[in-house]
Amino acid sequence: MAAFLRCVSISALCLAAVRTETPVKLDIDWESFLSRADLVWGWSSQAGQASSTTPKLWYHSSFVGNGALGMMIRCNPSNPTKSLYFSVSSSAVWDDRQPGAKYTRNNFVLDRPRLPSGHFLLTFSGDTRKASMRLHLWDAEVTGTVNTTQGTVMFRAFANSRYDIADSMLIELNATGGEAGKTVWEWVPAPADSTWATRDKTYVHNPPPEQSVINGINVTTQRHLSGNSHALAFRIEDLGSQNGTSWSVMHISISPVVKDGATLAAKNVMQSMQTGLNGLAALHRDWWHQYYSVSFLTFNDTRIESFYWIQMYKLASGTRSDRIVYDLMGPWFIDGTGWPDLHWDLNVQLTYYPLFTSNRLSIAESLHKLLDNNLEHLIENVPQQYRNDSAAAPSGASSLECLETCYWNYGPDCLTAPPTVVGNLLWTCQLYWLHYRYSLNTSLLSDGLYPLLSRAVNFYTHFQVDNGSDHVIHLPITFSPEYPGPKGPDTNYDLALYRWGLKTIVHIAKDLLHKNEPRLSVWEDSLARLTDYPVDQNGYMIARGVPFAISHRHFSHLFMVWPLNLVDWSNKVARKHPSELNCDSHHTSLLSSLK
Repeated sequence: MAAFLRCVSISALCLAAVRTETPVKLDIDWESFLSRADLVWGWSSQAGQASSTTPKLWYHSSFVGNGALGMMIRCNPSNPTKSLYFSVSSSAVWDDRQPGAKYTRNNFVLDRPRLPSGHFLLTFSGDTRKASMRLHLWDAEVTGTVNTTQGTVMFRAFANSRYDIADSMLIELNATGGEAGKTVWEWVPAPADSTWATRDKTYVHNPPPEQSVINGINVTTQRHLSGNSHALAFRIEDLGSQNGTSWSVMHISISPVVKDGATLAAKNVMQSMQTGLNGLAALHRDWWHQYYSVSFLTFNDTRIESFYWIQMYKLASGTRSDRIVYDLMGPWFIDGTGWPDLHWDLNVQLTYYPLFTSNRLSIAESLHKLLDNNLEHLIENVPQQYRNDSAAAPSGASSLECLETCYWNYGPDCLTAPPTVVGNLLWTCQLYWLHYRYSLNTSLLSDGLYPLLSRAVNFYTHFQVDNGSDHVIHLPITFSPEYPGPKGPDTNYDLALYRWGLKTIVHIAKDLLHKNEPRLSVWEDSLARLTDYPVDQNGYMIARGVPFAISHRHFSHLFMVWPLNLVDWSNKVARKHPSELNCDSHHTSLLSSLK
């Protein structure tokens, strides 16, 4: 099916204007246009029974975020007709147990995982009759109305995008009739423990949370075994009442993990109150209006169009250039999650692709900054004998430190090395390369990507197999990410990434940076002699001797097609095996349907 698509980049328009000297204006009624993509909820209850459309789960929630602080809004799962559930969390809150301490396990998911914060309950005087909620993309806020047996409660919530002024989230409340002055807020802190704590009987719990009041601001401090802490602070401002209507606003902040989390969280709440609801709302909206306007895309399929713009909203809610990288959850913690982490074998990479083509490069900066800031840890992930010139990402998942630990499917000595997954850093470097290609920022290339990609490529040169008999370079047994079948040599995931890495690093060294690179001849030789991709009658295989025979959620054996674009399927001369992709697409679809 061919879908009509229009995509306009503001930077491209500016270039066109320079060339033609004709003013170009993108005349869009953004508020009206984006309102078509707003997420809308509606539910009701009768005789104490909630309707089937009642949002009670994390997956049903509306959500706001400012790149670190996040809030999800749904009905209280335990009492959906009586109260709303405002889950709050921060992507900057991770445990920080120190290596070598008696309570550490050399497994990040126990030592340094994401930690929950808790939730607020808003309980009504009456029972819900009819309710609605809307996520307004243009203003990046959620509004809702709950009609109860006693009156009406209206709310508005947003995570302030001008966190340079006040890193806070706000909930405005308007209650009328029998609900005026009768609604009750309750703060319920979550235990600051790993969600994997129940899997290890020797796990040492963090201390219980401490409650205090600082300058009239309620503070919950969570101390860590490391001696650091994080804290949540909030204050409810009573804005008065008139003619049976009461108004209030709650200011909320969650500190990152620091020495004194309580002081920082309370300071943010105070700054939020000083600027005020209306002042912050205006600044917040202005930030979002500028963000959306850097590019424009529309489809003739409104469902696809809505999905696209919701993703643009979600990405800027989940990270910013100076915030934490977008991990598996973003700022919205899932209670009891089995994955309180950063996943390296698919999730982080797929999250960032849309930001380049949509001209939102500043949001994508959080990824390459993570890599730059953790180069030493990426070096520590490879065996000791390779650390002078190599680096690798964790084989599966990690904390923000990007360190391989004894978590899952790790290599010998809990390091990244064959026979586990070894190509994740090369894949992430492709995102770094795209950032350079879309920005043409030479310092990104010379100071960041080149030294990192060099190390990622060099790592492969140390374990590539050159038996000399056929003059072809092979790769040893490695693991195609999460494939549930056997392992094998010449894994297509690694061959595609290694080939891409070699081609790219040679191109950078020779054509872009014009470097006198001592390893250039080694890279060129490896590229020239690297083996072809293993194929069978169904198309690309998982590895040599390992057919794609079991459906799974990754497409790692097809990386040469996408995202690396090493095989041009529009050019028949360029493909050595014309039937590979057609066979593989059919085979993949068949296996998926059987699953």
